[in-house]
Amino acid sequence: MMTKSVAFYFDYVSPYSYLAQTQLPKICEKTGATIEYVPMLLGALHKAVENKSPAFLPAKAKWIFQDCVTWAQHYNLPIKWHPKFPFNTIPLLRATIWLQQTSPEKVANFVELTFRALWEEGLDVTNPLAMSEHFVRCGVDVEALQAGVQQESVKGTLKNNMDQAVEKGFFGAPGFIVDGRVFFGQDRLQFVEAALDGTLPPLDLGAPL
Repeated sequence: MMTKSVAFYFDYVSPYSYLAQTQLPKICEKTGATIEYVPMLLGALHKAVENKSPAFLPAKAKWIFQDCVTWAQHYNLPIKWHPKFPFNTIPLLRATIWLQQTSPEKVANFVELTFRALWEEGLDVTNPLAMSEHFVRCGVDVEALQAGVQQESVKGTLKNNMDQAVEKGFFGAPGFIVDGRVFFGQDRLQFVEAALDGTLPPLDLGAPL
């Protein structure tokens, strides 16, 4: 029997991706599945599908803040709204892809620690020293990383990931794919789990509403 996997499309700037990341490993451990991390630039995805970021819609931004706090309380998690939200995640996304290409065994830990640093500790992505210290804490060779993230294979993969997200029909983050079936939003993780353990009914788009 083949091990199932879930493709996890995310951007570190997304608080809902942070919430999803805290739960997805538990689901995969329970179902015996693996995670395929797919870093993507959320701003570029929004632009590609002509979707305006909630960060620039005051009423929606206020609601999302409250909703994320509610979910964090539900999961018994800390959450600290980032003081520089929305912030530039390109260096972190490229770092993730570089690790995927050079040290895949470090990716899961890096993703977890980076989300925690941003959404629990307020990591300042504009501070080079703070970023270097974060990479060191994650066990990453900073000098090698600085050279690696400039490689065209890394930059190209980040763009390709966004193109894939558009092709799959995503319009935000996080997104998940199990056996070709697409799920959007961390509040759909129950369906992701059901897809992984084989209990989710087939999708019947012709069924009466």
